[in-house]
Amino acid sequence: MPRPLRLARLLLGLALLLSGCDAIIGEPPVEETVAPPPETPPADALEERLRARGREVAPYMVREEDAMRGDAEAGGARDFSRLLHPGWCYKVIGLGGDGIEDLDLRVYDPNGILLQRDTTQDPQPYVGQMRPICPSESGSFRIEVRVVRGQGDFAAQLYRSI
Repeated sequence: MPRPLRLARLLLGLALLLSGCDAIIGEPPVEETVAPPPETPPADALEERLRARGREVAPYMVREEDAMRGDAEAGGARDFSRLLHPGWCYKVIGLGGDGIEDLDLRVYDPNGILLQRDTTQDPQPYVGQMRPICPSESGSFRIEVRVVRGQGDFAAQLYRSI
């Protein structure tokens, strides 16, 4: 076969091969963005203040599940269970309502071992401040909210990395 004919066939084959390609070189593919679900409004003023505190101390994290709510007197505590997973890191933020002077948080792993606790003496504790909680395996973690001084309503929120 003569050389010009071979070259013409090669160019024709290449043109047919490339004609089926829709992508334009150098142009990134169009990605569909999915809007996050709308945020549910806070249940009350305490939860609204808790969310504001979360934006302050966990700015690059998202709320995980509903807030943990309760009320107690000095010395009283409530336990909550939350499922934590590897690949994400977590913080827990608490807030005492009017009447609570000192609220504490403690986080226990699935084996009941204390991982972190709040040591401040105020009504707005949080754990994961210096070192977020990053589990190596999935499990049910216990979050203890304890009223040290005062009495009244409290709320706590689990936050996870994005």
